[in-house]
Amino acid sequence: MNFIYFNLSGVYDGKENMVDLTDIPGTNCYCDDAAKVEIQRRIDTLPHIPEVRFIDSGNYHYMSLFFMRKIKEPFALLLLDNHPDTKQPVFGEITSCGGWVREACETIPNLNHVIMAGVDRKLIEEEQPLPEKVISLALDEAADYISSHDENYYISLDKDIMNEDYARTDWSQGPYTLDDILKVIYVVKNCCGFDICGEKKEDPTDEDLLVNEHTNEMIYRKIAIYTEKLM
Repeated sequence: MNFIYFNLSGVYDGKENMVDLTDIPGTNCYCDDAAKVEIQRRIDTLPHIPEVRFIDSGNYHYMSLFFMRKIKEPFALLLLDNHPDTKQPVFGEITSCGGWVREACETIPNLNHVIMAGVDRKLIEEEQPLPEKVISLALDEAADYISSHDENYYISLDKDIMNEDYARTDWSQGPYTLDDILKVIYVVKNCCGFDICGEKKEDPTDEDLLVNEHTNEMIYRKIAIYTEKLM
């Protein structure tokens, strides 16, 4: 199966097909300049980057930036997340897990727009005005939009969009099930990449780990196999 783990917090320790980035400082929630250079260097040394990437906790959701910057043709970002991730930088131009979508809109020329699906409406209001490239939709509206717009989609999924029966994360969570998410993903006809984050980094219990691992296994079977047919 065509997937890979990028291990930043240690949550994927012992996994096969894993890139270990745990020794790089300056990555937790914020990614400083030195960390960016080193992460990019290690990504560039990989002989092949699978299209499906597991990228650790939501604290590292900015990892999607590294892969989207490699896309050579116009595309849309399909963001499935409980959070909009469009915060203005707290200081300077530092990359963050809470602002990486805004950074993508401002710095990636081939990114036509962002389909923000299922994000908590209250959190969207807190981050107004959103970047002009953002189209915010309820999750049940997203499938109809995607099916009527023939585009190349980059999918970035934070499992915190799902309820605690399906994911245990370090952030506030949405109400959705994995089947709700699949209904949106399955209407994508052209996919140029797929990232999944949302592991629990802070003091996970055995139950937390079991819930997350079960959902990851379902993603292997249902999402990874499907997207391999599209790429």
